[in-house]
Amino acid sequence: KSNQKVLELGPAGNDGLYRATGFDKQTYGYYKPSGEGFYRKQASYPPQSSEAPNTIKYGDRELVLTKEPNSETYQATYSDSGKNSVMTFYRSSDGRFYQASGLKGGGLIRHIDKPYSELREGDAGYDEELLDITDDSPLLEDILASLSEDLYPTSEENVQSIYKKYQSGDAAAGETEVVLCRGTIGPQAENIVIFKTAGGIEGGDVEVLPVSAEIAKEQVRSGRIVPEYTTDLSVADRFSREHYLIIVRVKVKYLTRGSVSESGWVMPKNTPVDPVGIIDRTYGKAENTGQANASK
Repeated sequence: KSNQKVLELGPAGNDGLYRATGFDKQTYGYYKPSGEGFYRKQASYPPQSSEAPNTIKYGDRELVLTKEPNSETYQATYSDSGKNSVMTFYRSSDGRFYQASGLKGGGLIRHIDKPYSELREGDAGYDEELLDITDDSPLLEDILASLSEDLYPTSEENVQSIYKKYQSGDAAAGETEVVLCRGTIGPQAENIVIFKTAGGIEGGDVEVLPVSAEIAKEQVRSGRIVPEYTTDLSVADRFSREHYLIIVRVKVKYLTRGSVSESGWVMPKNTPVDPVGIIDRTYGKAENTGQANASK
């Protein structure tokens, strides 16, 4: 259900997106599968204005979309450093656009989070009543939606489902990659990017065993034992404010249940991870490392 509407999901094309259609035959957005039985609504791009219904803001660029003949899709060309990328979009009934293909990324996404005082109209989370705030910013959910769908953590329900399958003997489930995140200090976040390990140390080990249940409990109780990541953006938001947010892909076989209340998952420091995003949330100020995330 979405906004009290019952929606039917059906393939939109050959791009992996599913169109959400109501009983009124209107299109209410596009979704992408996120594990068995789970779907995540994709970020959308509103038109710039009623006078320019086919123009959107994509990052710091304006893109003019053109409807393809005999098709439901729209195309735009993204130019950067002399290279052109053709992008394809779908349009929902409310006029918003959803990216279907092109400029998929694949590299690390870096972003410097701006405080409310530096936001401008049109920026994610902009609120003219908050422009005097220099040490706080919009919620992570608003920020990530404006950057890339690849930065969203895998849903907690999905991770639990895959984890249970792996614990029940399904080896293939253990090879499934999920997206997790955590707040930490800048130097450690950069080390995680450099060494591609959960704890930001040298020597990633693909054969490393998961953390024992006993150590996981000690981490929950005391902290600073092993790295703990989360699927919960509100938890990551709290721990990353005035510090850094690191977002990684990791295989389920390396995980052990951490703090249930914080949707936490722990893993050894030398667990191989694929960093997908790093966000500076210090607002240009020196970090207070004594208030950083307690997990290593």
